[in-house]
Amino acid sequence: MANQDVTRIASNIGALNSLWALSTVNKKLGVAQSRLSTGKRINSAADDPAGLTIATKLNSRSQGLQVALSNIGDAKNLLAVAEAGVGRITDILVQMKNKASQAASDTMGTSEREAIKEQLVAYVGQIDDIVAQTAWNGNKLIDGSYLNTALSFQTGADAADVTNVNGLANLAATTGAGNLGLATKTSTATATIGQNIGGMLSSVDTYATINANLSQLGTGTYTVRVTVNSGTGTDDKIELLDSAGNVLNIAQTVTDGTGTVAKSVMADLSAGGTINFGNGLTATFSNLTAEGTATSTISYAATGTYDVMSGGNTGSALGSAASYRELMTTLEGKLDIVNSVMAKIGAFTGRLEFKEDQVSAAQINVEASYNRIMNANMAEEQVNSSKFQILQQTAIAMLAQANQAPASLLTLFQ
Repeated sequence: MANQDVTRIASNIGALNSLWALSTVNKKLGVAQSRLSTGKRINSAADDPAGLTIATKLNSRSQGLQVALSNIGDAKNLLAVAEAGVGRITDILVQMKNKASQAASDTMGTSEREAIKEQLVAYVGQIDDIVAQTAWNGNKLIDGSYLNTALSFQTGADAADVTNVNGLANLAATTGAGNLGLATKTSTATATIGQNIGGMLSSVDTYATINANLSQLGTGTYTVRVTVNSGTGTDDKIELLDSAGNVLNIAQTVTDGTGTVAKSVMADLSAGGTINFGNGLTATFSNLTAEGTATSTISYAATGTYDVMSGGNTGSALGSAASYRELMTTLEGKLDIVNSVMAKIGAFTGRLEFKEDQVSAAQINVEASYNRIMNANMAEEQVNSSKFQILQQTAIAMLAQANQAPASLLTLFQ
């Protein structure tokens, strides 16, 4: 700061010094007031460029961890749905074993054993219903879909922070591959042709045996779509769509209801033919030679008949005490399978709880770091604001005095 020389009045150095001090105080007061108004220490990149960069990254991570916490909560809810379904199946299997134990005693006659068998049939049907209804956002949880394929949950702020859940076996009594195999089931569904563009379908029917890798088609309206690519050769594509327009899996090998599945079947329909979709529906096609796409709607009513066997679907018919004892042994084995799935679900849920604690602690600490860099210390800023307000007043007073100082030189001219 330059020294004041009162004998040189053209520049008035003292007033300029006071004006500079007042300007500096005003800037600092403005900063303090901005921080008090917004609650933030950094209100523009110029305030702290490095701090703003670090704080932005910390804020992004904090928000990512908050989303991860929400994901973990959803994952626990999903597993709770699966656990509820598995628990109900366990209860049913225990009841089935109790009924089999009753029938294994010769205090029961033929009619009593038949009545118990009817109960067992109802129980296996309910198991299939539970498996079909144990779903989350359309994804069935205990039908074997996630035995080898994993459910992936984003449980962290980084892309690699994923928790996978698999090993959920198919707990259906009969439907789908790898099921419990408690009974046999035959389809007694009915199907009718609706809108039939170009007379594509000549008839539709049902098929008694469901493909081992498919479930029976549910009751509803479906669309058969055929794309004819030429008049000859097995290049005509047949697809089955649900009412929402989703293409369904159908049997690729259709001769005996077994084999792999795919979204379509290729065939030569130039001379017509019958296609078994492997899910309870069979369709007979007319001669199709004109290239292009044709569709036909199908109304399908799904029903089925269960038959509980002594050793599951590989056992003999139930009728004697010995056959029911064999069923008891079978059910004990099935209970072990169901209990193992329950144990997996419990283990995964426990893992997610530990993950939730970890992510919650991380989020709090990241937020604390962001807060320390980005947000203002309100008590400190209030002290600064009071200080700069006082300095502003004194600077104004000194500026007024400095402006009056040159007037003292007038006495030299008297």
